[in-house]
Amino acid sequence: MPASTTAGPSPAEIVHRLHLEGLSKKTLSKDAGSSLPDGFYHAPAIYQLERRAIFSKRWFLVSHKARYRNVGDYVQYEMAGFNFVIVRNKTGRIVGFHNICRHRAFPIVQETSGTAKIFSCKYHGWSYDLNGKLTKAPRFTPESVSDFDTSGIQLFPIHVHVDRNGFVYANLDARPEPEITWRAQYGALDDQDVLTHSGVDWDAVEYDFTWTKEGKFNWKLMQDNYNECYHCLTAHPSVAKTTALDTYYVVPATPSNYISHFSEPKPSVFSTSQFDTTRFAGRSATHVFPGGHFSPNPGTGFMHLMRSIPTSATTTRQEYDVYRLNTPHATPEAHERMTAFYRNVVNEDFALCEAVQRNLERAVFERGRLHPFHEEGVIAFQEMIVKILGEQVEAEEEAGQEIWAARPASRGQSVGLKTTQAATNLCDRILESVGEGGISCEKTLARGLEW
Repeated sequence: MPASTTAGPSPAEIVHRLHLEGLSKKTLSKDAGSSLPDGFYHAPAIYQLERRAIFSKRWFLVSHKARYRNVGDYVQYEMAGFNFVIVRNKTGRIVGFHNICRHRAFPIVQETSGTAKIFSCKYHGWSYDLNGKLTKAPRFTPESVSDFDTSGIQLFPIHVHVDRNGFVYANLDARPEPEITWRAQYGALDDQDVLTHSGVDWDAVEYDFTWTKEGKFNWKLMQDNYNECYHCLTAHPSVAKTTALDTYYVVPATPSNYISHFSEPKPSVFSTSQFDTTRFAGRSATHVFPGGHFSPNPGTGFMHLMRSIPTSATTTRQEYDVYRLNTPHATPEAHERMTAFYRNVVNEDFALCEAVQRNLERAVFERGRLHPFHEEGVIAFQEMIVKILGEQVEAEEEAGQEIWAARPASRGQSVGLKTTQAATNLCDRILESVGEGGISCEKTLARGLEW
């Protein structure tokens, strides 16, 4: 939406006021919390439980609509072992589907991003339109396969939501309507005062580039790390030099799954000509459960969006989108400076998370105390994890089996084609006899936290 042209306080003044108001309302508890047990950061059973309870069922942040400017613009993503594509279709809607051909399961998209008129599988040539509907299946003619009907065949769809500020979210729940709506999960996430008063024209955002970095740590470590600046004094010299760390605070949106961050520059920053104070004008940061965040900096025209991509129980791929906000103070020099700043901070965070991961796997450390104010965001994030995993374990115990929301109800059948029922029955019998397992281990670890 366009920035307001009504005369009044500047974005910097509004965000400053919001910062002070929020800080004055904080209740400073003296009761220290404790971190998750070490097994939550390396146990394969916990990772598989997270895939079912979180990434197979709930919404997660993907990108901004600026990545899909034109019809056919698409981006391929992965999330915790799931691979999907998001594209702008011919009606202008942003839609998505799993990157799996309905013929023999070959990925239909090979490139990370691009612009397409159709999606054609490079294995046998099956082609799909921008809504995922099958348009061509070579040699599947009425004469050769009499009961073949293309009208009922389409790529496995996923749910996509674009919020009022243009941020794009995905949900892999295979139901026609997801069990958890975007609003039920995130509430007023897109209506935060720091966003509505940011001065950003969200329709004028421009995508710049993405950089990725492979990390040898569990995905939750980066969320723990991001949701506090307690470590900034010792681990991030560039942050400590400019940011008032004593008044850095977070506001977990309960029960919604996001955490707002508030910070301001040190008073000394305003008295020196060596630092561009516009960097802080209207700046905000939001952690979006489970593994995303966005941080618009209207003062410099820079925006940074993060995706934490779990690749195993102990590895994570971090993906960072960079956008241009086209605000009044935006300059190429400011954008370049902010990009270098964030790259440096990211490298420092990687070193921290990888060192912690190594120690968590030594079976020495179990859990530690958390500061009620400076690590409030860590406590809030970990409480979200425990609640969601606990609910999944209880549901699976009641059902007597694993529950994968992303698994289509018709799995085991190919729409419009005959199924070899004997093979399906044999597979089911084998799985039933050996058991799919995992629940007892997950239950032991999760209940150890007394959710």
